[in-house]
Amino acid sequence: MCEHRSTPTGGHRFRPASTGVRRFTALAVAAVVAAMSAMPAAASDRWFTVEVIVFDELRNQSLHDELWPADPGEPSLQGAIELSRSHEGDSGGTPHAFRLVNRSELSLVAVWNKLRGSARYRPFLHAGWRLPGLPSSVARPAHVSAHLVDGRPDAAQVAERPAVHGTVTVSLGRYLEVAVDLLYHRPTSDETALPPAAPSRFRLVAERRMRSGELHYIDHPLFGVLMQITPLQPEIRSTLEG
Repeated sequence: MCEHRSTPTGGHRFRPASTGVRRFTALAVAAVVAAMSAMPAAASDRWFTVEVIVFDELRNQSLHDELWPADPGEPSLQGAIELSRSHEGDSGGTPHAFRLVNRSELSLVAVWNKLRGSARYRPFLHAGWRLPGLPSSVARPAHVSAHLVDGRPDAAQVAERPAVHGTVTVSLGRYLEVAVDLLYHRPTSDETALPPAAPSRFRLVAERRMRSGELHYIDHPLFGVLMQITPLQPEIRSTLEG
């Protein structure tokens, strides 16, 4: 690597910048520092409720139409925070972040019920949690898995019903940025499933920009995720922190 330096023997003389240039530079640096200092604080003042529904496709057509890897890999849980109904424990810097929202407070219950009544889809996970809007450099993923419903299932239970495991990361920039990495386990007892030698685990890795309040569909040939992120009103947040 070539390193360039100005030395007195090189014939270059240092000339101080003019007063106007120094003042302009000082103001520019001060503006950048102020923006960098203000951004995390401003972002953390905005809170959101994240709500997801995970469902699978019952027609199984894509099981036959596509070639699937035998080992899709595992989502990384490094830095992930466990979603919990408890008021205690690791919570991403506040006692209320990453805590599960009661079902009565979720806004997609009607969508869940509509999916349950469908002959084509089977919803199996519905969860919501709150978090502060933080830049991607400091935002942490939430660990999403089957235990959010009714406790950690054993191996026999996993074989009997669909399950999902992985992370959902939400960060705030110009838009809401969402990164999803989920491993889906398809029940081997499905009547239309492939022979036992066929894979039963499938992975969804996706990134999406969202606007608050919009319902988004993140799809995979065998399962899908419905997601909605809504701003938390200041009066609700003050009640939570009180």
